[in-house]
Amino acid sequence: MRRVAEHGLLIGALVIFGVPLIAQPQPPDFCFVISEPGDADKPLSRAYVVKQQYRERVPYYNSDQQWLKPDTTITLQSRELFKERNDGWRVFTPVVGVSESRILVIAGGDTMRIDLPDDMRPLIDRAWTRWPEPSPDVMRFKPGRRWDVNTCINEVQAGVATHQFILNRLKQEANWVEPPAQIPPPGIRPPEPRRPIEPIAIPEPERPATPKEWEAFWAEQPPLKKVEVERTNADTVWLRISGRVMLNGGCGSGMPLFNIEMRTDTGWVDRIHFEWIQMDCGMPWGDWEGHVVMLPPLRWWVGANSPAATKELMPGTYRIVLKGGNMQEVRSPSFKLR
Repeated sequence: MRRVAEHGLLIGALVIFGVPLIAQPQPPDFCFVISEPGDADKPLSRAYVVKQQYRERVPYYNSDQQWLKPDTTITLQSRELFKERNDGWRVFTPVVGVSESRILVIAGGDTMRIDLPDDMRPLIDRAWTRWPEPSPDVMRFKPGRRWDVNTCINEVQAGVATHQFILNRLKQEANWVEPPAQIPPPGIRPPEPRRPIEPIAIPEPERPATPKEWEAFWAEQPPLKKVEVERTNADTVWLRISGRVMLNGGCGSGMPLFNIEMRTDTGWVDRIHFEWIQMDCGMPWGDWEGHVVMLPPLRWWVGANSPAATKELMPGTYRIVLKGGNMQEVRSPSFKLR
């Protein structure tokens, strides 16, 4: 009977005290700060905003498969890094658990794009290794290019110790004391000492190598589904676009790549033809649903991009040519210019 009573007391103790013993702190979220282009020890001094674009993953009912919603764009809210003498440091925490996620740091007419992985666990584990509280990674502001987040982080870690300086100040503000090493009971292997943080390997993207592979790659991309003429005013045209459309890639630009065709007695001909070439500063495409875009005034556009003898855009019937994500051309309904 005594053994049964003792066993019952042990179970009761586990029920009462077991939860606090088992509970573990949650890893801190991944967060980051933006520093000056050539000096990671100083915060970016220009006025800037940080946006995140991503596609939400939605599981199919009664299935392990998922589908992706259209692009969502949000402005990330910031907080001050330090409680005292913050000196302009702003901390941003992106949304995780999403797909095709990228950060846009926009300062005036300059934009820096930072691509985030779908699996954020290595970045969160990296922060957890540093300290059990949120501590930001440092990324230099380098506009006009598309960066992988691991490239940005590894570059700063290799060149300066800003992240260590930030970490030391955060620990001082929190009155952090490193917990003493616990002596394990006999027969229990002691934990391995904490190793220095190693750079995260940057995955090499698999790119098509042959014309046939490129053809198959583009065929799998989302198409441009629908183009409508929303309205016209003189030589200005508004288009309503649904699907994936290729953009011109300009910094902070949402302008699609487009050509203009004119109807003649013999059929449709190019009025002004551009090569389908993008800049590499902004977004390469837009995933839109009923999104309305105002094109530049067409007479000005043709005049600015045509030889001297063909600058004038005569009255007539025209249409706009766009290119979808699958590289197929899609034409708008015709409209008249007077």
